[in-house]
Amino acid sequence: MSIEFALLGEIISLSQDPTNTPLDDFANKVATSPQLAAEVVRVSNSALYGMEGRINRLERAVLILGMRTVAEIASSTLVASRMRAMSIGALGGDALWMHSLEIGVCSQFIARCLVPSVESEAYLAGLLHDLGMLEMYEAHGKPYSEAVARCQREQTPLIGLEAEAFEQTHGRRLLARAGDWHFPELLTQAIGYHDAPQEAPEASRSLATVVRAAHIVVVEPSKGWSDMPPTPEDDQILGDLGLQPEDVVDIRALMQERMKEVVSVLR
Repeated sequence: MSIEFALLGEIISLSQDPTNTPLDDFANKVATSPQLAAEVVRVSNSALYGMEGRINRLERAVLILGMRTVAEIASSTLVASRMRAMSIGALGGDALWMHSLEIGVCSQFIARCLVPSVESEAYLAGLLHDLGMLEMYEAHGKPYSEAVARCQREQTPLIGLEAEAFEQTHGRRLLARAGDWHFPELLTQAIGYHDAPQEAPEASRSLATVVRAAHIVVVEPSKGWSDMPPTPEDDQILGDLGLQPEDVVDIRALMQERMKEVVSVLR
């Protein structure tokens, strides 16, 4: 898993510096994994991007869609593969994956509406925010799956149960590991503090807050799983962003419609 995410970190980092990254260098990095490259071409060639039948190779996908979009596709493909193949106790991989995808899509809409300065990072921050759960499960096994089951059963935030049992949350675990995977610093900090954005460094606080707010907007996850069930702080978080109740309803509707398109392609 570390090798795959290290490759993903390099892809994301290169995509965020398009001025100094030749297209061929970026395409060659994605092509390090032939399976990943093939999936990127397949998804790029879908109706989701309006390119049906017009993209037949990776280099053209990078040229037409751009590095950031290709990095998002690569991230979606790789994370889907890893999460779907791994269950944490009774929590199936598909539920974990769908939650991550919903938070990614919702984060992008929230950022687009209210915090445009972080829109380009919002989807990835939401999509990747729970990778630390995979790391925690690999480290702790059954005791961790029991904590996740308790989170589901009692509808209590997972971070409190993690801190109690392991003295570390999945966000902080990811914060430690993402540096090894060469994830960009802003993204690393945002996903590391998605559960407590007020503790995030100032530069990443807005992005972390957007991801946290997405958990509130996605009040009923399609597969029933969320690492952050409703809390008393939810209204304050939405208020800090300027999200009114009618805004929440509208963003949720946009997210649900977009999810239909994304899921149909990624499946």
